[in-house]
Amino acid sequence: MTEEQRPTGITREAAEDAFRHRGTVDFEGRQARVVRLNSKRGIGEPHSVSLVLDLGDERLELSGYFSGGGELIETSRKYVD
Repeated sequence: MTEEQRPTGITREAAEDAFRHRGTVDFEGRQARVVRLNSKRGIGEPHSVSLVLDLGDERLELSGYFSGGGELIETSRKYVD
C-alpha cells in the first residue's frame, strides 16, 4: 500500500447500509452521512468506488477501492459543493 492509499475504516457493508437508510458512518472520529455511493468494476483491477460524505459543515468525496477485507482504501479526496 502506498502513502497515497489510506485505509478509511469504512467497510463496504457500513457504507451501503448508511446510504440505503440515510444513516452515518464513522470517519476520522466523527459521524458522516453517506449521500452518494458509486462503484465500478474493471477487469483485472480493484473495484473502484466514489463515496460522498456529508460532514455537517462540508461535503467530502473519497475515491478509492474496497480491499479484499471489504474496507474502503482511499486514493484521493476532494471537497465538493
